[in-house]
Amino acid sequence: MTTPSTAARASRLTVLCRGATPASRQARFSSDEPLPAGEAERASRLAGTLGRFEAVLHGPEASAAQTAAAFAPDAVACPALADVDFGRWTGRTLADIAAEAPQDLRRWMANPAAAPHGGESFETAQARAAVWLESLHGTGGHRLAVTHPVILKLLFAHVLGAPLSSVWRIDAEPFCLLSLSSEGTRWALRGFGPAIR
Repeated sequence: MTTPSTAARASRLTVLCRGATPASRQARFSSDEPLPAGEAERASRLAGTLGRFEAVLHGPEASAAQTAAAFAPDAVACPALADVDFGRWTGRTLADIAAEAPQDLRRWMANPAAAPHGGESFETAQARAAVWLESLHGTGGHRLAVTHPVILKLLFAHVLGAPLSSVWRIDAEPFCLLSLSSEGTRWALRGFGPAIR
């Protein structure tokens, strides 16, 4: 039986992938770019369908901040939701890296602990995002967290206890939603998929 104190610890979290950026449309490693006008409008339309949240958080990049602003003008930047730091590859296309440093690219794709670009490995990025996620147990309410495709996928893998290699088998498009709930000790998957079809 659920007691009042147990119910008070129940928490919900909706993780939303920010809108498309020029980098994502051109298969470039992400950089801190604003949303194109059309994506900001899509975010505003989506905000009208998802209801209200007790708090809205976002990665520090412009695209995440703009997406979050459609839901709450007072949305708060959260460093744990920052995109992966791709180091020297930031802003470069996957094709460029494949042509110039194919061994580095293969190593990066095969080993989640590798960071041949000099930035952040998937392992490191997941660890910082997971620490933040686990800190929300028992906080109650329903929060919205706007982040980037890779971070959303890393959180998905963390909640399911899936290997980090599974990120290559998860498709997280702009405005994809990951819905989670916690009874106070563990996160459970409520849903995953596109918020806009």
